[in-house]
Amino acid sequence: MFVLSREEINSIDKFTIEKVGILGQELMENAGRGCSKFINDLIAPKSRIALFCGSGNNGGDGFVIARYLQNWQHSPEIFLTGNIDKMSVETLSNYHKCEKLCIPIYRIEEKPNDLSEFDLIIDAIFGVGLKGEIKGWRVDVINKINSSGKTIVAIDIASGIDANTGQVKIAVEADFTLTMAAMKYGQLLGEGREKSGEVLIMDIGIPDDIFLKFPLKGKLATCDNVIFPYRSRFSHKGDYGKVGIIAGSPGFTGAAILASKAALRAGAGMITLFHPLGLETIFENQLLEIMTYTIPFPFNMSQQNETKTKRGKKSNSFDSEGFTEFFNKLNSMDVLLIGPGIGKSEEMVDLIKQITASWNKPLILDADALNILADNKNIKKSISGKKVLLTPHIGEFARLCDVTTEDILKDPLQYLQDFTAKYKCNVLLKSATSIYCDEMGFIFDTTGNDGLSTGGSGDVLAGIITSFVGQQLSLKDAAVSASYLMGETAEKLAEIRKPASIIPSDIIENIFKY
Repeated sequence: MFVLSREEINSIDKFTIEKVGILGQELMENAGRGCSKFINDLIAPKSRIALFCGSGNNGGDGFVIARYLQNWQHSPEIFLTGNIDKMSVETLSNYHKCEKLCIPIYRIEEKPNDLSEFDLIIDAIFGVGLKGEIKGWRVDVINKINSSGKTIVAIDIASGIDANTGQVKIAVEADFTLTMAAMKYGQLLGEGREKSGEVLIMDIGIPDDIFLKFPLKGKLATCDNVIFPYRSRFSHKGDYGKVGIIAGSPGFTGAAILASKAALRAGAGMITLFHPLGLETIFENQLLEIMTYTIPFPFNMSQQNETKTKRGKKSNSFDSEGFTEFFNKLNSMDVLLIGPGIGKSEEMVDLIKQITASWNKPLILDADALNILADNKNIKKSISGKKVLLTPHIGEFARLCDVTTEDILKDPLQYLQDFTAKYKCNVLLKSATSIYCDEMGFIFDTTGNDGLSTGGSGDVLAGIITSFVGQQLSLKDAAVSASYLMGETAEKLAEIRKPASIIPSDIIENIFKY
C-alpha cells in the first residue's frame, strides 16, 4: 500500500488526466460519490449535514458529496470558505450543479452559523496543497467545527495538516478522513496522525498500474506485505542463525535479558550474550536457553589495572589473549546486536570502534550504542556502506543528526533521507508511527498502542529484529516485520487487558501467539 507525498499525488493526478485521458471532472465525481456512500452508511436517514467547502478541488469534492447526499434524502447545507472566481473548471461546475439543486449555500466571511442542529460536519476546506498555517477568520471556523461535538468527516486530508510533514498549527480534528487514492505522509506523522482520525482510502478511478510508473518512496506496512522467517519441520538450530548480543551493565542487566529473550522467542537458533565481567550469575540464572560470554575487560574504570608505561600512560585495558579469543567467538556470529544497557564507558567506546571498523556482517545498533555513535564522528563514519541498521527513538536520532528533537519532529522524513544518504545505512525511527528508511524510500508502521510506551520495549524490538536477521531476513524486512509484529502483539494484548498494564515481558511471551 503506497503512501504519497503532496508532489507525488499531484503528479499522478496530472498523468492520469493528461496521459491516460481520464478527465478531472470524472475523478472528482468518483471521489465525491465514494465519500458520499461512506457518509450515507455512517449517518441516520434524513440527516442534516454541514459541508465546509473551499474553492479548490477539495471543495469541489465537497460539492459532489452534497449532491449525492441530497439525492439520498439528506439535508446538506454548504458553507463556502473560498472565492468563486478562484475555482477550477471542475469545482465551479459542481458548485453550479448544487445551485441548480437548490442546496443551501452560505458565504462565510467571519464565523459559521450555529452547528448544534447539524448531525454531521464535512470538512472540504483545504486539500493536500495547503502549505503553511491557516490564518484569519478561517481559524475561527475551524475552532467552531472542532468545538461542535459532532462527528467530523474530513475529505482527502483534515484541513490544516501539512500533507508532507504532519505539522499542524490549527487543524480540523476529524473522526474520519476519506483520502483520495492513497494515504498521505502527513496523515501518519506527528499531530497529523492524531488529527486525521480513522483514515480510509477512496478509489477515485486511477488505474493501479499508474502508481507503478512513478518512483514512489513511501509504503505502509500491513499484514499483506510484512515478511516473517521461513520455518521447516526438517530444520535444526543451525538453520536459524547464530545471534550475538552485546548488552548489559551494572544496573541495566534487564535490557540485556529482554533483548536476549525476545530474540529467542522470535525464533533464533543459537544466541550468545556477550556481557561485561561481574554479571555472570545474573545472566546464567535468568537466561537458561541462552549462552553467555564475558567480554575480557573490567567494566568500571575503578576496577582496571592502571599499570603505567615508561611514559606514564595507561596500558591497554584489554587482555590481548582473551580479547583475541573473544573476537574469534564474536566473528562466528551471523548477526550482531550492540547497545541495550551497555552504557558509554571508555571500554565500550573502544569496543564499538574496533567492531564497526572490521565487522562486515549484519549489525544492529541500538540504545547506548547510538549515543556512542552520536558522540564519536569517526565511529559514525565507519558504518557507511556496511550492513548496518540503527534503531533510534526521536531523541536518539536528534543526537545522531546533531539537531534538536523539535527539528526532527518538524520534518522527520527529510532528516531520515539526508542521514541515510550520507551514511549509507538503514534506520528504523521508533515512534507512534515508526518509519523504516533506506536510500530507496520509507516504510511506515502504524501498529501498536500506549502499552509500548514503557522502558524496555526498545530492547524487545531490537532482539526480535536481530533474531529475524539471524533467520536470513534482510535488515529491511527484519526491521519492518519486527516492528509490525510487536505493534500487532500489543494491540491483541489490549483486547484482554488495559494497555497501561502491558509490559515488555508480556510482548515477549505473546510473540506469534495470536
